[in-house]
Amino acid sequence: MKNRIFTYIILTICACGTLSSCSDWLDVNHDPNTAEQVEPGYLFNYAAVNWAGSRTGGDSYIPLSQGIQCQADGGDDYGGWGEAYYEISPYSIGNTWKHYYAVGGNNLQLAIKNAQASTPINHNAIAQCKILLAQHIYEATMLWGDVPFLEAWVEDIKYPKFDSQESVLNGVISLLDEALIEIDSNDPLAITDYDIFYKGDMQKWAKLAKSLKFRMLMVMVDKDPSKVATIGKMLSEGGMISSSAEALKFPYLQTAGNENPKYKILEKYANGVNIMFFAHNNVLKPMQERNDSRIPRYFEPGADGVYRGLNTREVADVTDDEDAELLSSVISAYLLRKDAPEVIYSYQEQLFFEAEAYARGLGVTSDLVKANQLYKAAIKVACDFYEADPDETTRFINGLADLNTLTLDKALYEIHMQQWIDLMDRPLEEFIQWRRSGEEGKEVPTLTVPEEATAKDLIRRWEYSPEELTSNPNAPKESPKIWEKLWFDL
Repeated sequence: MKNRIFTYIILTICACGTLSSCSDWLDVNHDPNTAEQVEPGYLFNYAAVNWAGSRTGGDSYIPLSQGIQCQADGGDDYGGWGEAYYEISPYSIGNTWKHYYAVGGNNLQLAIKNAQASTPINHNAIAQCKILLAQHIYEATMLWGDVPFLEAWVEDIKYPKFDSQESVLNGVISLLDEALIEIDSNDPLAITDYDIFYKGDMQKWAKLAKSLKFRMLMVMVDKDPSKVATIGKMLSEGGMISSSAEALKFPYLQTAGNENPKYKILEKYANGVNIMFFAHNNVLKPMQERNDSRIPRYFEPGADGVYRGLNTREVADVTDDEDAELLSSVISAYLLRKDAPEVIYSYQEQLFFEAEAYARGLGVTSDLVKANQLYKAAIKVACDFYEADPDETTRFINGLADLNTLTLDKALYEIHMQQWIDLMDRPLEEFIQWRRSGEEGKEVPTLTVPEEATAKDLIRRWEYSPEELTSNPNAPKESPKIWEKLWFDL
């Protein structure tokens, strides 16, 4: 990533229709390099819109959902995604990289700079932008490992060096701590109308910052056990996300131009009919084994009313008649609807992480009874979040074994399995969760290398953008291979 590609202008984006105010703020012909500064809210809003579009668009969603094997492609006559056997386009990698650095990250950094220069200083805007920037950097390092951080967005540095993943993650946590210091809930000055997430509610932003920090610590702790003490301290202090109303999610709408990009993929390439994304047995079978109430919310039954999953690259099954209706289950219209929100951090995630921490005794006394309470609360919240039938949810949860009746290893397996199921439609988080769920060969669930893949092993990272490798002399001489582990991955 050359910093010279961080053109300090606001670019037009294809997803701008996501916000009704888009036409207003994109009409501003300001160059932030001039003395006239762009309002931080414009830059924040622009980064947020692009971010949601990047996460849900085909460049990111397809290779992640297929590569991590939480969705199936139905074979070449249906989705036929090469990404299912790790053939990831350099355009996908490059466009995703550009969002984190040249678009989202750059605009957030500029917003911080402008908020710091405003009179009076907009401390809450600084905090809002730092929290989103921290999450951007976290996502980038979870895909690529070593990435530019300390020298990224520094105006006088054309070729930023790549920092180790360990130092990046520690730096991101420090960035969240800085944001928390900036927050003043009594100060009315903040990004409000342009805050698509919380409308300037700084109490919610503070809770989010703490929860994102907690998640990062849970990702790091197995590689860096010194994080145990901070995890315990955060559990004792609380103040993290405590309801689904506080979840970080980008709201898409039913109106034209404002729909979820996943819906738009189907609309453009399959006349709005899902013949591209299928239920994977890695998810459906564990749900069926536990009588999970979310099955009808996650998947569509086959033409005969039966739910059938597929394995990676398995050909979809159809009826024998001339209509050839699908018997294999696809991802539900509910999850791929126009106004399906893009969820970035949820309350059920928070509860699952806390359940795991109590089960393992991370900074607290190991307590499987407490872990069980949090675990079952997390499942209930997850089922309610996806609007599963309440009676079926009660039956489902009542049928689950209590964690305190299981061995610790089995209890942790069940926690990780529920995390896996919950994240089926959020493949970036699914990818992170799978890698952190156990040391190599003991992850939950067990995945296998696709037969058509030329990779030596399971995917554990993305390769760097070829454009970055050729344009930045401080980039690695060649990209690590997709099966090579990142620092946090045991």
